[in-house]
Amino acid sequence: MPIFRIKNRHRNKQLKILFASYECAPFFKLGGLGDVAGSLPKALKNLGADIRVVMPYYSSIKKNYPQIHARRLGLRSHFGEGGSFSVGGKKYKINIYQSNLPKSDVPIYFIDHKIFRAKNIFDQSERERFITFSLLIKKLLDDNSLDWQPDIIHCNDWQTAVVPLISKTKTLFTIHNIGYTGQTSLFILKKFGFAESDFNQIKNGSINLMRQAILDADLVSTVSPTYAQEILTKEYGYDMASILRQRKKDLYGIINGLDYEIFNPATDRNIKFKYDLKKINNKIKNKLYLQKNSGLPQHKNIPLIAMVSRLTGQKGFDILKQAFAEIMRLNLQFVILGTGDKEYEDFFKKMNERYKHKFSAHLKFDPKLAHQIYAGADMFLMPSKYEPCGLGQLIAMEYGTIPIVRSTGGLADTVKRDSGFSFKKYNSSEMFKTIKLALAVYCNQQEWLRLVGNSMKKDFSWATSAKKYLKIYKKLIQ
Repeated sequence: MPIFRIKNRHRNKQLKILFASYECAPFFKLGGLGDVAGSLPKALKNLGADIRVVMPYYSSIKKNYPQIHARRLGLRSHFGEGGSFSVGGKKYKINIYQSNLPKSDVPIYFIDHKIFRAKNIFDQSERERFITFSLLIKKLLDDNSLDWQPDIIHCNDWQTAVVPLISKTKTLFTIHNIGYTGQTSLFILKKFGFAESDFNQIKNGSINLMRQAILDADLVSTVSPTYAQEILTKEYGYDMASILRQRKKDLYGIINGLDYEIFNPATDRNIKFKYDLKKINNKIKNKLYLQKNSGLPQHKNIPLIAMVSRLTGQKGFDILKQAFAEIMRLNLQFVILGTGDKEYEDFFKKMNERYKHKFSAHLKFDPKLAHQIYAGADMFLMPSKYEPCGLGQLIAMEYGTIPIVRSTGGLADTVKRDSGFSFKKYNSSEMFKTIKLALAVYCNQQEWLRLVGNSMKKDFSWATSAKKYLKIYKKLIQ
């Protein structure tokens, strides 16, 4: 295995990175960050970096991965009896468990504390929960309890935003979605020993933790080049656009990758019929199987559009709702999988009854069905209002399912004319016209198969993105 070595003052050393995240697939995954945390460190390890992951030890992990109990690490004696110690006047009793990311030798540390054992980690104590996570990361490193010290802590989203404020170690802060800022009252922060003077800006008695991290981190990144430019504007950057512009030279946009060990139609155990470009006819078999399981008429020649998404306005469901009646008048079938806002769940329940021969909404979380939808659909719709990176379009292209997207963020960076369709203006009429264009091209099967071939040949592996992260890490310790 190659070793990534880099000059650091007077000696060469292997680059050591601690990747801090509140979620990591497969142990605990709620969103795209979980996929990143479960895949990027493995790609960095393959490039020779000594990278390790740290995350909270949730009750669901304890239940679903009981073998981790056997890997408890001994804590330093100066933590006190039973792993107890104080930070900011608060007493903690913790344990640390260790495992590896699946199919890798990347270590992952689980911090076990009672505050992480809630059934819903985003309950009324969520701010205290993730401030605690940041403080415990620092304490473990200060006391050398891992027998290992990183050169860099790679922090992700507001759940680790306190780390750049308190850490003496170099930090990279990655914004996965600037819309979730971790706004926290000063009252809560004072309970952890923080003072007003620790923060750059206090508004209405609270602190925007993401904003503070952007100011405190040594470098900042986000998950696509286009999104890195978009968040410099008021429309996409909210009230952080001005400080991001101040740090523009320290801001990088790196597109997320795709884990081809998980998403590969030639090996995917979650789809009925495996296929690749040489066996593309099996994609039609997956379509017929999906139609049957969705209660739709089985017809291999009717175009089938799909969405796998959270049902929220950000994902474009407001403009989809506006255009839905028009879309249902077209010669197509439509399948949706996801849960989210009650407004959209209620709407699609009604549409299930109204258009039962053309439309099927699976209002649930079902990863296995998601894979079957990627394999069985002809087109994949992502009309997002904004999309920092997006994973759905990358999976869709790997499965030969042609994306129809709004050109924003990572969608603009990944979906090109040779492999998909896009529209710029965020409105229902532009989306509808683009869907009609895709349907017209579908009628020309020779041209359609060319698009399918182009999309399946795209390479969005993590190896490319990992090399770019290594360059950023190098800048941090020069």
